[in-house]
Amino acid sequence: MRIFLSLLFVLLLTGNVFAQQQDSLNVKDFSKGIKKERPVILDVRRPEEYAEGHIKKAVNINWQNQDEFRTKASQLQKSEPVYVYCRSGVRSAKAVEWLRSNGFTQVVGLSGGMKAWVAADKRVVNKGKTNK
Repeated sequence: MRIFLSLLFVLLLTGNVFAQQQDSLNVKDFSKGIKKERPVILDVRRPEEYAEGHIKKAVNINWQNQDEFRTKASQLQKSEPVYVYCRSGVRSAKAVEWLRSNGFTQVVGLSGGMKAWVAADKRVVNKGKTNK
């Protein structure tokens, strides 16, 4: 019985670790997460892409400008959840990896990026206007 309980504990612990390290979420789960957890929403696209349309309350830190990214991202709280997205998911995957390797504990990306978000008919803020 003791062995069974020990194995069960290890299994549950391992499952929680893997769940916390999930790299990306689909649009539905990302949307639920930003409503439930109230994370920092990080748009890692270029400023002109951000201006064309972004997720409400998203902060823009350009991944392609590494000096800017490192400086601004380092000012975020490492223990707070951070939800990251870009245009298609490539830059955000790299940003998620960088954030985790620099001590951020709750980081997840949007699978498919803004392309997937828009395709799912989710709200986008465009130059101060919210569109659906």
